[in-house]
Amino acid sequence: DERFVRALVGAVRAGLELPAERGRVRFAPTKAFEGILAGDDIAALPVVRSPAQSSNTGVTVGSRLFIKGYRTIRPGTNPEFEVGRYLTEVAQFANCVPVAGVVEYLANDGETMTLALLQAYRSNQGDGWAHTQDYLERFIEGARAAAEVPAPDVHGAYLALVHTLGLRTGELHAALARRTGDSAFDPEPVSDGDVAAWRGSVLKETLDTLALLERNRGAMPSPARDEARTLLLEREALLARIEGAGRGGGATLKTRYHGDYHLGQVLLSQNDFLIIDFEGEPARSLEERRAKHCALRDVAGMLRSFNYARWTAAKRVNNTDHARDARLEALLVQWERETRREFLQAYEQAVAGCGLYGSFPAARGLLELFELEKALYELRYEINNRPGWVRIPLQGILSLAGGGLAGH
Repeated sequence: DERFVRALVGAVRAGLELPAERGRVRFAPTKAFEGILAGDDIAALPVVRSPAQSSNTGVTVGSRLFIKGYRTIRPGTNPEFEVGRYLTEVAQFANCVPVAGVVEYLANDGETMTLALLQAYRSNQGDGWAHTQDYLERFIEGARAAAEVPAPDVHGAYLALVHTLGLRTGELHAALARRTGDSAFDPEPVSDGDVAAWRGSVLKETLDTLALLERNRGAMPSPARDEARTLLLEREALLARIEGAGRGGGATLKTRYHGDYHLGQVLLSQNDFLIIDFEGEPARSLEERRAKHCALRDVAGMLRSFNYARWTAAKRVNNTDHARDARLEALLVQWERETRREFLQAYEQAVAGCGLYGSFPAARGLLELFELEKALYELRYEINNRPGWVRIPLQGILSLAGGGLAGH
């Protein structure tokens, strides 16, 4: 409703508080609010409902504001507001969308619930996932039509973007690793007990996931059913791999981090990236999403996203041809290898000297642990929601358990 949206923006600008039966509703601007609205008359700006598919409701106000209304209200401060405000006001991180304000319910017993978030509107060319899928579709069509092997630098332009993405990811983590005196954000050292707890958590998730896989394997079509059997037979090797992951990783820090990082969470804007949606994984509680952890969880999420992009492209190739095209699949595997390498090199460059890791190469064992954690999460999700996609995380787990990048 246009009048409601305009009234909401006006209430945030005014810092309005409205009484409720058991608390109050607070409309609060950040320090960036007036700079974002730039003195514009709210009544003169068009209000447009976002057409994007989302678990929340999005509305744009002119080319100035984007308002996100949360459909699922949970007790506690939403990390998207908390982290966004920190990056806007404290770290002044340029590659996120600035937060302009928030609407919160404050109960008389002290409980807080985030109802809506106001952010700056930023024009963009779409998210990283859509761009990657478009790129791979063009690459596949070109490779299919060409008889010769692609040139060694065939992915040069795409890898330049991935390099930028790796830099921005590292810069985000460096910003979140700054010590500012805010206990909610100040980094903390990672102890041996932390690593042991993370390893134990992944071991438990592994056992739960394998049990779910065993219950559902019979209903899976081949080759997913055969790959599931292979994974179940390799149970002990997988558990041993997890037991050894992250040992001797060197000094590192626990910090706030994105929490649900993948290609769909970055917007391409003028050959650069804006990092969005700091809500964290929706299936986790707000308490879990606000907890400090190892930022390599974000890195693992992006690496898994590259893997999903490769397999999604391969599915499209095979669905089109009605038969496996081993040559095109091999080219996609090579694309993923190069993309991973470029992203990690740029990330390491960005975090060097910020104190987040004593040594990034030494921290790679933790990265392997978190890649497995993410792939296990994906497998549970696909079994329960998209059975036709189970091969992607299955292949990812088999590859990670074997220590290499699976080619088929």
